[in-house]
Amino acid sequence: MGHQFSGTIRSFLLILALSTCYLTAAPPDMQARIEQLEKNYIKVKEHLEGKIIDLETKVGRLEAKIEKQDSLLAVLKKGHKPLKDNIDINQHRRQNATLRTCHEIHVANPSYPSGMYWIDPDGQGVGDPPIHVHCYMDGKEVSRYGKTSILHDSESKMDIGNCTEPGCYSRPIKYYASDRQIQALIQLSHGCSQTILYYCKKAPLNHKGIAYAWWIDKDGKRHEFSNWLTTCDKLSEYKEHGYNTDKRLPFTRFHFSNPFKGSGQHQVSRLACQGKAKTEAMPRSCDDLWRMGHTLNGVFLVRGDKQVETVFCQFDKRPNERGYQTWIGYVDVKSLPTYFSVQKNQLFKTTDVAIPFDVEKVNVGNGINLKTGIFTAPRDGIYFFSFNGLASSEPAEGTAYVGVGLFLNAIQVGRTFQHEGDVTTHHDRPLTLQSTLKLKANDHVWLQITGVAPTSFLFDNHHGHNRFTGFMLNEEFTTPK
Repeated sequence: MGHQFSGTIRSFLLILALSTCYLTAAPPDMQARIEQLEKNYIKVKEHLEGKIIDLETKVGRLEAKIEKQDSLLAVLKKGHKPLKDNIDINQHRRQNATLRTCHEIHVANPSYPSGMYWIDPDGQGVGDPPIHVHCYMDGKEVSRYGKTSILHDSESKMDIGNCTEPGCYSRPIKYYASDRQIQALIQLSHGCSQTILYYCKKAPLNHKGIAYAWWIDKDGKRHEFSNWLTTCDKLSEYKEHGYNTDKRLPFTRFHFSNPFKGSGQHQVSRLACQGKAKTEAMPRSCDDLWRMGHTLNGVFLVRGDKQVETVFCQFDKRPNERGYQTWIGYVDVKSLPTYFSVQKNQLFKTTDVAIPFDVEKVNVGNGINLKTGIFTAPRDGIYFFSFNGLASSEPAEGTAYVGVGLFLNAIQVGRTFQHEGDVTTHHDRPLTLQSTLKLKANDHVWLQITGVAPTSFLFDNHHGHNRFTGFMLNEEFTTPK
């Protein structure tokens, strides 16, 4: 079948090459035929690419089966009693139950060998069906015992082809697990990682300020390979490089290109998670209860700030979904307190980006991201925000000004502004801004400079002149359905 595909492609390429030579001199009807031929070629090419992806997916599944057979063979060589399938181990651990991670399987019985196992990260009986993963149970590093690896269809080396436009080669990563199960595994684990290897010759990821490649995270956001593969930027020989991260996993798509007609291959490792996420001795939320192993909806006692409190946990929902956690027996109270205060330590004047901060004075509820400066509302409710800043300017002819805006989901909802005529000496003026907003869960709020003169800036020198504060006034109560 592969020879037929390649033969068809070569035939169409030959026809297109001949047609290009005579296109300008050909009569109108011939031009129309050539254009139709090009359209047919594109359709055939897309069809063949789809077939290739299907075949690669089948190869990935076959490799998973081979790994399972290899693990069984290793058991036989060690003299253990052969297992019909490692799923029997799960059933042996707990009758009629499937454990959630390879770490739990290893804790149940450290003698279990590495191989393919069935696990159910989001909890048995709720959510999505169990997934088939590879469990690493051997080795010298005890901390790595019970490592869970999720397989996908891009584990082997893949050629990026010959297209030249930035990001023209696109490869989606198809995992043998649902998004819900993947995120549940990440939340249950102490840490997760994934690697991208790139083998290249005259196929840089970045060159002369142009990004020719990037990757997409689980939220659909684009990330460039900045300051990576500098040797390949210089068009040198094949090099192997790795890219590891514990955030924004898993990788969902890669874009590459081959602008200098070199060669490039990418290879993506499996998503690997190990260990167990840290939980407190007494749970403080439905999230803690879920990590401890609770999967059935119900009413639970948890530790509050001043007393033991009662919550309803709906575990067939995810933590970011409405109704996942509801406090019981309270009216007009916050299910969890939310308030923050952050400040800067250095001057800042970049416009049209969220103002990042350097010092976290308090961040109860983890609503504010210190490095990005973006607050994410954990629940529906009424929130209050306040900003105190110091606008400063160097002596210069012309006006001095600084404007700072408060933004809700990229829409400006408030602004403070300082303007001064000719500045003959160093000039400082305070900036203040307060606003009360009704937010939905996962709404984003941040500050950004909306305008600044060339000689002006937000001044700070480790004294907290620029401080961003916010807290939830009232939460909208949600009754479980």
